[in-house]
Amino acid sequence: MPFSEKNPDKEPSPVFNYGFSKEEIKLLARLLRNNQSEIPPGLEIFSRKVELYIYNLMTIDEVEKFYGDRNL
Repeated sequence: MPFSEKNPDKEPSPVFNYGFSKEEIKLLARLLRNNQSEIPPGLEIFSRKVELYIYNLMTIDEVEKFYGDRNL
């Protein structure tokens, strides 16, 4: 049943699915970390999930080097 018949006053919630590669997640993590003061409201949860993924992917030493090395 189309959404207009089901609930004419409410549009369906959009969904965005994308399978990020490890390299893309690493790039996103660094981008988010380097620009954390500019992360708009509403993206905090996404940013935190990306960070937690990095923490689970690497050791603490690797994470420190990852975030500390601007050339990676």
